[in-house]
Parts: sequence; C-alpha cells; structure tokens
Amino acid sequence: MKKKKLVLMVLGVLLAGVLSGCSGASADETTYSKIIDKGEMTFAMTGAYPPFNYIDENGDLAGFDIEIANAIAAKMGITAKPITVEWDGIIGGLTGNRFDMILGSMAVTDERLKQVSFSDPYYYDGAQFFAKAGSGLNNISELKNGKVGVVTGTTFHEYLDGMENIAEILQFQSDVDNFKSVDQGRSDGLVTSKVVGARAPIDYGVAIEPVGDLLYTENIAIAIRQDDKELLEAVNTALAAIIADGTYAEISNRWFGMNILEK
Repeated sequence: MKKKKLVLMVLGVLLAGVLSGCSGASADETTYSKIIDKGEMTFAMTGAYPPFNYIDENGDLAGFDIEIANAIAAKMGITAKPITVEWDGIIGGLTGNRFDMILGSMAVTDERLKQVSFSDPYYYDGAQFFAKAGSGLNNISELKNGKVGVVTGTTFHEYLDGMENIAEILQFQSDVDNFKSVDQGRSDGLVTSKVVGARAPIDYGVAIEPVGDLLYTENIAIAIRQDDKELLEAVNTALAAIIADGTYAEISNRWFGMNILEK
C-alpha cells in the first residue's frame, strides 16, 4: 500500500510538470514578454491632472499623457490601457504589480528612485506659485502665515514644508479643486506645474495668475519597476522614436502650443 501511494505521488508531480510546460508558463517570463504576448500595456495616472490626464465630457480619459502613452505603445506594436489611481498610492500600486508603469506626469526624485526606475524624461516642467489675480504679491516669500494648496503626494508639498512663512498646506486630490480654492479666497495660493496652472484661467474660468519665478524645475518621466529592465529599454526606444519622427512635437503643440520637451 505504501509503495502504491508513493508511485501515485511521483506520477502526480510529473503530470503537474507536464501540464505546466504545456500551458507555456515560465518562471523566466518578464513583464515585457507578457506585455508583448498580450499585446497590451497598462499605465497609471490620476485622471485628475488636466490637461495632462483627465476625464472629458464624455466620461473618457483624455490628455497629453494619454496620447503619449498611445504613441509609445504603437511604436512597441501594442495598445495602451489606462488605469486611474489616487496619487498618494500610485507608486505602491506599481510595486504591487497592479499595472505595468506610471505614465502620469511624475517627477523624478531621489526618494522615488529608491523604489522605482525612470525612463528618459518625456517633458520638462517647473513648480510655480499661483495666487488670485490682483493679489499684489511678487513672490511666495511675501506671504505671512500663508495658506497654500497642493495635490496630495506631490513634490510641491515637500517644498512648502521647508518654508517658515507657510502656516498651512491644504491638500487636494486634484488641481481643479485647488484652483477653485484660490479663486474663492479660501487659500492664499497654490503650487503646481507651470503648464497646468497657466491653462487654468482658460480651462476653468478661475482668476489666478503666476507669481514670481519658478520655485524649481523637474524632469517628468515614466516610472517602471526596478527589475523590469527590458521594459524600460523598450519604452526608452519607443519614446526616442516618437521624438525623432515628429509624433511627440505634433502632440505637444496641439495641447500646449509648444514643445514641452525643449528646455
């Protein structure tokens, strides 16, 4: 009886191995190979950062980031599938394998580089302080016990943390609410992307204006898990291709009237 059980156990193990081989599963399969096999890559953003990524009047995701993702995917011979995630949990979602990459206007920082890898920059930006139009301010440093808004989890929050004249940092899930807070006098100003803030009066009818010089500049890139080196190389190759053939410039000029990859 014992010998019979042993034989059955061995046969079971062998059969499981055969079935595993037939299914095509491989311990060596990479994120990149899975993407190519499936013909689809998933990328995350908040969907609340217009004009880079947002929900349009039809309920669809739209914006510069979406079009860049589609262009990169096309060069890779696949399609791009967007996923919306709240910003303060987006890196955890990537490292937790919920999606393949973050293509949602993420700035490269030393702290983030400890957790993820980044592609070559796909645009350059800068942190700008905006106040209500006619505020009379010349610089953010002129505020006294200032109340300034940011989107939760951004580098803008970290910067304001080091300013002694800022008494309160208001946190928002999107810049749309941030704009309205300034426009309605509920805060003294906000810090956001120079490009995003510059479009706010046009897109949302809010009376805000840039005040002072850029607080700092940023490289914006695509975040990819650190062990996905093959995918990182493929994304960089595709990004270089859409820059070289003019696709990038066409998309950027349509959204911003300029090439935002040029410093």
